[in-house]
Amino acid sequence: MDWKRGAYPEFKIEDAIAVLFLLKTPKGRKQISEELNLGEGTVRTLLKKLSSIGLVESQQKGHSLSEKGVEIIQEISKLFSEPLEVTPLEGFVTYALVVRNPPEFKSIELRDEAIRFFAKGAMILTVQNGEIVFPEDGRPLRETLPELSEDLKKLPVENGDLVIVTWAENKADALKSLIHVALSLKGELLPEEIKKLVE
Repeated sequence: MDWKRGAYPEFKIEDAIAVLFLLKTPKGRKQISEELNLGEGTVRTLLKKLSSIGLVESQQKGHSLSEKGVEIIQEISKLFSEPLEVTPLEGFVTYALVVRNPPEFKSIELRDEAIRFFAKGAMILTVQNGEIVFPEDGRPLRETLPELSEDLKKLPVENGDLVIVTWAENKADALKSLIHVALSLKGELLPEEIKKLVE
């Protein structure tokens, strides 16, 4: 039996954050389980933990964020934006988000982090003079990938921001690898309640 799906309801901080973003609209346990590729037992445990610290409420129509949950998501959104599904790259499910005020980084290390977390690939971009560009040479993304560039305009970007794009075989891996890269840059600044979830 695959232990991940079995008796040990294990989840990572990436799962917890993905669930909080998903619950901006009410969802049932089965839907969360399918979208994040987690066992239902794991989702039950995670939701129980999130509601025990007052972030999630459960009603007949499913689970949703409490007022405190909404506040926590707003705090997280000051660090990095909500993941956005964008045009598929290389035929894979693709997501993007913005990391605000990024610390110093090496693109190659961030790409490696994404791939270690089951992404098929990742792209690290920066915003300069209102334009999303490749940090290595300042080349505008729109010159190589106009469709993706158009999609990324939906993100709340400002000069100096970092834009991370990851793609994977399924939604769960694309989403969680993306959040993982954002956390590798901003993890220490997460609200304490979220950090404690996985201690």
